[in-house]
Amino acid sequence: AQGDVIYHNGTNFVNLGPGTSGHFLKTQGAAANPVWAAASGGGGAWQLQWGPLDNEAPAANYATLDTRNAHPVLDFDTTTAEAAVFTGALPPDYGGGGLTVSIWCAATSATSGTIGWLVSIERIDVSSLDIDADSFASANTVTATTVPGTSGQVLKLSVNISSGANMDSLAAGELFRIKIERDVTNDTAAGDAELLRVLMVEQ
Repeated sequence: AQGDVIYHNGTNFVNLGPGTSGHFLKTQGAAANPVWAAASGGGGAWQLQWGPLDNEAPAANYATLDTRNAHPVLDFDTTTAEAAVFTGALPPDYGGGGLTVSIWCAATSATSGTIGWLVSIERIDVSSLDIDADSFASANTVTATTVPGTSGQVLKLSVNISSGANMDSLAAGELFRIKIERDVTNDTAAGDAELLRVLMVEQ
């Protein structure tokens, strides 16, 4: 019949009937039969990235653009909560899960202590949000991590942001802003923290 798949179950050839539209044929490993399954919608199907040159700096307490050995970086102060802001659009194939935001950074001079970050999302929903004012959701904390013993070495830190209020109820295909701040209340590294890259994927 149209759409059927014939497979061997270890004893006989048998028929796997048509699956639901949009499902895929999934192996269940050795000595197990294949099945039709729904796509999970998460993981690495898409990703969004921003670098220092993409920063839309706020009017005050903004991270400053710098270079390190020709690498563009954003410098974040050790005591003032400075911020960088980036704009993106959540892909249409976003599956409704949470988001993982990863940050690559380095210390300008510190070889001890920790660096941490805060990540906030602002949904720019059509015919609703007034872009004359900020409306970022509550910040999500990227746990402060010990810096390398060499200041030029790079750290990668990540935070999982659950779907819903923590990501300002952002939905597939919508425009948004993401704000990155250094967590000066909780981290302990002296001197600037340098941001090199921000990456977002679906969990």
